[in-house]
Amino acid sequence: MKRLDRALELALYYASALLMLALTGVVLWAVAARYFFNAPPSWSEEVPRVIFLWVTYLAIAVAVRRGQSLRITIFLDRLGPAARLWVEMFMHASIFVMLAFLFWHNLPVIELNRGSRMLATQWSDALRYWPLSVGCVLIGLYQLRLVMRSWQDYKAPRA
Repeated sequence: MKRLDRALELALYYASALLMLALTGVVLWAVAARYFFNAPPSWSEEVPRVIFLWVTYLAIAVAVRRGQSLRITIFLDRLGPAARLWVEMFMHASIFVMLAFLFWHNLPVIELNRGSRMLATQWSDALRYWPLSVGCVLIGLYQLRLVMRSWQDYKAPRA
């Protein structure tokens, strides 16, 4: 299971990196084509937007997996073990509620846009909305790991 988890993390990490490189290349090409050749590509707004959305949600999942998401712990560090656990569990529960809300309300948006096409690329419009749902699922999976880590930290003997 650990190998599968590590493989997923690396796949997301490298997919994010490749998408960032692709985003950079696409934007540079669009700018060069516009200003040097006076012939901007018709897809110069759609493709970077789609790439940016995908890289954002995949990278957020990687950050959550690595425990690198933004946290302010000044108050948590001052709490006792039981109070800290309760506050952390409340924070985790809040994140799960937010992810469920986003996922649930994004599904009709995907369905609504499934039949329409982007003008320049003719890609499905749903491609712009899938990253949010995929990201919610990945972040939710990794958030479960953080819940288990919080519980293990609480149960671990204090040094």
